[in-house]
Amino acid sequence: MAASPGGRWATIGLLAAATFLVFMPALTGDFVYDSRLQVLTDPFLHDAANWPAVLSGRVLGMDVLDFNRPAMLASLMLDAAIWGKNPFGYHLTSVLLHVLNVVLVWLLLDRLLVGRTGASGPDAGLLTPAVIGAFVFAVHPVVTETVCEPSYREDLLVATFTLAALVIALALAPSRAPANSRDVTAESATGTAWRVAACVGCALLAVASKESGVVLPPLLLVAWGLFGRNEPRRFWAPAIGGTALVVVAFLAARFLLEPAESRIFGKPVPLGGSLQAALAIQPRILALDAQLILWPFNQSADYQLSSLDHLPLPRSILILALLTAALAWGARHDRRIGFAAALIVLSILPVANLWPIFQPAADRYLYLPLVGVATIVASLLDRPWWPERSAARRRAMVAAMATVAFLAVACIRREAVWHDPVALWQDALRKAPKSFTAAWGLGEALFDTGRPKEAERIAREAVKLSGGEDGGAWATLAVIVADQGRMAEAQSHLSRALAADPLLADPDQRVASLAMERPWAERLKRLLAAKPAAASP
Repeated sequence: MAASPGGRWATIGLLAAATFLVFMPALTGDFVYDSRLQVLTDPFLHDAANWPAVLSGRVLGMDVLDFNRPAMLASLMLDAAIWGKNPFGYHLTSVLLHVLNVVLVWLLLDRLLVGRTGASGPDAGLLTPAVIGAFVFAVHPVVTETVCEPSYREDLLVATFTLAALVIALALAPSRAPANSRDVTAESATGTAWRVAACVGCALLAVASKESGVVLPPLLLVAWGLFGRNEPRRFWAPAIGGTALVVVAFLAARFLLEPAESRIFGKPVPLGGSLQAALAIQPRILALDAQLILWPFNQSADYQLSSLDHLPLPRSILILALLTAALAWGARHDRRIGFAAALIVLSILPVANLWPIFQPAADRYLYLPLVGVATIVASLLDRPWWPERSAARRRAMVAAMATVAFLAVACIRREAVWHDPVALWQDALRKAPKSFTAAWGLGEALFDTGRPKEAERIAREAVKLSGGEDGGAWATLAVIVADQGRMAEAQSHLSRALAADPLLADPDQRVASLAMERPWAERLKRLLAAKPAAASP
């Protein structure tokens, strides 16, 4: 017996309310990290004249931040039209998107867990394995980066459209249908056509949000192979083929129209300097990903090689081998775990360092893979080794909810890190004391909040960590020192900055290339203007 509509709405209400409550602290946060450049510095989002280029796809040939993600740009531009530069509205949109994704995860799990633990069984009510799995996804600390930083909303959007397509695709494919069963709910040709069109539309929006949207067509193929083979192919064949076609077409346009030269984007270099080095480091990053999901104790906004010190290559390979064996065993006994494993692997591949990417490791890369983890949790709680109405089953559910509570507390604490630039960079520098990026960011953030003495100390540390070779660090130190009236010392630091990076002589150009925030550019311009006078006898 299926759950009543009232029961389903009650479940949706519980998931939505609990998720929103956990992420309420994010609503009071400031802009941090890339959003300070994308929302506060770059005028693109705030110019209504750019809407036609974004909606038509012409933005793919423009040299703007996220030119290759028009759906992501449209989302931020809508926020900009409503909220201007007020961070509250951007955070509200991201939190609501995450709430929507939590509900979609539950809908997906509800389809996959059709059978023994339905609404008429021992798990009738609100706390079912599907609900617990959705809660794991909702409050796991690794989602905070994606939810709390508006410029990383692309991962929210990819998940939204991918999950929506999977829910639509599996609407008539219960996971527990016998292999030889032909008893599949009938659907009209019109209904099938609408489902296909919806999946194709979701595929286009997913890949237009971020390149990792390429996972949808292979995920649909896996879903068909595991759950949908008893359903007429009039849906699955056009859905898989149509989503693959639009993804390939979009990616072709993305690379063919990409500007030959960019003032914003440099060329990413292979991790470690070569593909061979990247292949030696990538298993350690994957082991870090696994550790962050199983025990998120060392999350950082700026992972460095030192973040992998506790995961040498032999240990990492052993961890990955054990996890692979466990997933293979689980997939052999439960096809839902096989689907979860495919979701995890396929979602990780686009952000693996098999080809150069700018950020080798980040929490946001784990947002969609976490859906696979939630699926495994729900599937394990739904397994028949738990006797009906047994004490063991109740203990397992209680332990699962206790874990969810622990994750929720850790999630709220992690949100505080993303609240403002000082909190973010203090945490990053504490996690990676050798991070030049974290020290530089913290120095500027401290100065912006009226703490020049602390800012100077950290800025000097940034110069030291860069080996004295980064012009930006020297320029930051010069501005901080000049603010304290030590002009001769400031000019000396400025000379070092210009020698290391001559482009700093044109702060406006640095702003245009999104390499510097406007307030810092104005401070540097005043210092540059004072240079001739300071140099004269």
